[in-house]
Formats: sequence, C-alpha cells, structure tokens
Amino acid sequence: MAIVNFDFIFKTLMQNNLHQEIQDLEDEILHVEENIIEFLSLNYDEGIKKLLSQLESNLKYLSIIANGAPVNRKEDRKIMDFLRTHYNYLQKLSVPA
Repeated sequence: MAIVNFDFIFKTLMQNNLHQEIQDLEDEILHVEENIIEFLSLNYDEGIKKLLSQLESNLKYLSIIANGAPVNRKEDRKIMDFLRTHYNYLQKLSVPA
C-alpha cells in the first residue's frame, strides 16, 4: 500500500506556482519596459504614463512576493538583482514635460 504525503505534494505545487508567478511577473516587467521605449519614440505621453504606473505596480508586487517567498539564496539573489536593475530603469525613464 502506497502512502501519499499530501503535505509534500501541496508544498511542491505551491512552490511551482510561486516560481511561475515570479517568472510571469519578470516577463511582464520586461514587456512593459519594451512598450515604454516604443511609446517614448512615438511621443505618446498618455500611454507612457499608464505604462510607468503599471511598471511600478508590477515591481512592487514582485518585491512583495519575493520577500515572502520560500526560495533558496541563489534564487533570492537573482530576484533582488532583477528588482534593483528594473527599479533603476524606472527611475531613468521619464515622461517629457
């Protein structure tokens, strides 16, 4: 008779979902940055403002998730480096006055 460890299965599924959510957020952040650059070249100020707000929101959400995530040190370092880099990008991106 096989003994099923539901606690282990649940933790594994939750961790996989967490990793996927982090990856999806990182991908979304990169996509938003690409759109901001495109909108800057088109001088589409209203679109830029919306995307900057979305970028800031995504970065904050990723930061919240990452701070509470049960990830190993290497993964944590990678996420924190990603956040630092993209917060710097956010600060450098500006909307023309």
